[in-house]
Amino acid sequence: MVAIKRILCPIDFSEFSRHALERAAAIARVQGAAITALHVVPIQPRYAPFPLEIDTSAAFELTPAIRESLRSKLMEFATLEPHMPVDPEVSEAFAVPEEILAQASRVRADLIVMGTHGRGGFQRFLLGSVTERVLRTARQPVLTVGAGDSAPSAGSFKQILCGIDFSECSLAALDYALALADDSNARVTAVNVIEWVPLGYDPLIGPPTDLVGYRLSAEASSRDRLHKVIANAKRKDVPVDEIVTSGKPHHELLRLARERGSDVIVLGIHGRNPIDRLFFGSTAEPMVRHAPCPVLTVRARFAANAAAA
Repeated sequence: MVAIKRILCPIDFSEFSRHALERAAAIARVQGAAITALHVVPIQPRYAPFPLEIDTSAAFELTPAIRESLRSKLMEFATLEPHMPVDPEVSEAFAVPEEILAQASRVRADLIVMGTHGRGGFQRFLLGSVTERVLRTARQPVLTVGAGDSAPSAGSFKQILCGIDFSECSLAALDYALALADDSNARVTAVNVIEWVPLGYDPLIGPPTDLVGYRLSAEASSRDRLHKVIANAKRKDVPVDEIVTSGKPHHELLRLARERGSDVIVLGIHGRNPIDRLFFGSTAEPMVRHAPCPVLTVRARFAANAAAA
């Protein structure tokens, strides 16, 4: 099973974060979890426009009175129902994403639930790239909830789509998806997308001779590999559909999510180096921006721990 005892939900007082809070509350009801609603006030650094100029502007200060006012506003915003208490937390920081991650560690969150503003991707949540930064660097699983989430009051998922590229993180995502499905009697659709690299003329070996045969062989190999991966990871009571397709990964995953009525997409997130950031931008970012349902991103260690719980 997936053990979720504490959910951290960053709040910017927009309808998008309210949508995320509703989803967090629904999950908390099913899991018996507590919720921490976090509002981070960004601190604007003081600096002089020119090296010798003295900056006399007053920096914003989160006084006790302002903090208490924001805390009251947060408590009012996060009022869901009498039996679903939410712990309000107000903090200030120069770097909002880092503060969210620090608070997630402090409260020992098992899941971070964040709203996204949809049409413009990550452009308007808090300071703009906050959601992206948290997704790329969070150690905890992160559930992003967009405007397309039509069932924010649902605490469990029945149709789970999981993208698998056979990397360690995607196999961990499969473990997490299966654990989620085991908790809620859900069906998992495991998808491997082959992205063909254009084959052109090579002066050493000449032009490709049997492109059709090559693709058929690659697809058969991927189907066999996917089947073995699922057989090794599968829980006996969880139905799993296996799909191998080709194209741009995010295009195919989004198409299948819509066709199959998926209510969550589970993806593994790679590490934190520049190459992984490029991967994030080409696959996970458009998934979160256009997905018709929430997207859950996980890392290997947390997925393995949840699956073993």
